[in-house]
This record gives sequence, C-alpha cells and structure tokens, in this order.
Amino acid sequence: MNQQINLYLPEFRVKKDALTAVVMGQVAAGVVAIMLLVSAVDYYRAWSLSGEADVLRATLQQETQRTNQLNDQLARRSQNAELTQRLELAELRLESSIQIRDFLSDTQLGNVEGFSEYFKDLSRASFDGISLSEIAFSNGGRLARMSGQTLDSAMVPRYVDNIETGKSPLRLHRFSPSILRDRSNNQVFQFELVTNGE
Repeated sequence: MNQQINLYLPEFRVKKDALTAVVMGQVAAGVVAIMLLVSAVDYYRAWSLSGEADVLRATLQQETQRTNQLNDQLARRSQNAELTQRLELAELRLESSIQIRDFLSDTQLGNVEGFSEYFKDLSRASFDGISLSEIAFSNGGRLARMSGQTLDSAMVPRYVDNIETGKSPLRLHRFSPSILRDRSNNQVFQFELVTNGE
C-alpha cells in the first residue's frame, strides 16, 4: 500500500526561530540609540535652563540693589515727619481748591455777597405800626417775598418807599402788594409784598 504525504503542510514545515542573534542586536542597538537621544535632549534642556537661571539670578540681584537704594532714599525722606505732614496738607488744600474752582466755573451764582444788606435795608425801612413775620429770598435775591401785619393799610406803601431809599438791590425791585384785613382782629391788616423779578 502506497501512501502519499504532502510535505508542504504546515505540520511538516521547519519552524524558524524569530529571536535570532541579529534581531536581538538590532533591538538592543535601537534601544541604546533612543536612550542616547533622550539623554541628549535632557542635557540640552538642562543646559539652556541653567543659562536662563543665571540670567534671572543676575536680573534679580540688580532689582534687589535698586530696591535697596529706593528704600534708603524713602527712609531718608520719611525721617522728616513734619515735612511729610505739611506736604500732605498742602496736597489736600490744592485738591480742595481745584474742586472749588471747578465747581464755581460750572455754576452760575446769583447773589454772592449775601443778604446782610437786604436785612439792613428792611430794618431801616421799618417804623412803628408795621412788622414783618416772614421774609423769603430766592434766585440769588432776584425774587423776594415779605409778609407781615400793619395797623393801617396806608403804612404799606410808605414801607415800600423806605425800602426803595436803601442801599441793597431791593431798592431796584418793584413790589406787588396784597393787603387784607385780619379776620381775627379787625384793627390789623395782613400784607404781602412780592417782587416781580425785574
């Protein structure tokens, strides 16, 4: 009996060893090359960083010297506390003056002299039989309103004439009088004088 055997079947093939000496040498050489490359990159980075660190140390030393010099100057200047206090006070006054100047330049003021002359004229114009109970000024003194009591209604025009002989700007105003008899006391008149803003 004859039997044929196929020698090309995988079971009959000669098995080759994948790890040969040449392959192992190539792998070892590759690993060594990679290690050398990584070491070279690390050495270059360390070298460049040490150079930057030297530059930063020199800069830090220079800045430290400058800071020490400025601290010395500041200590010498701050030793005179009275001078520092006077300087701060002068700066506050200057700032306040600037604010006031800016406010006044933006504001249109009316009567900047006050109302003392107004009150002097009102007191000089007064006489027996007439009294003021309320006085109001507005718009910088351009508008005035006065009210009071009198024993005779004819005293009101006389009082206005006396005001017109005064020295304050009230003498330039024209007054609109309003005179009414007091309901609670028939012998007394209530009056009101109002300027018309001229």
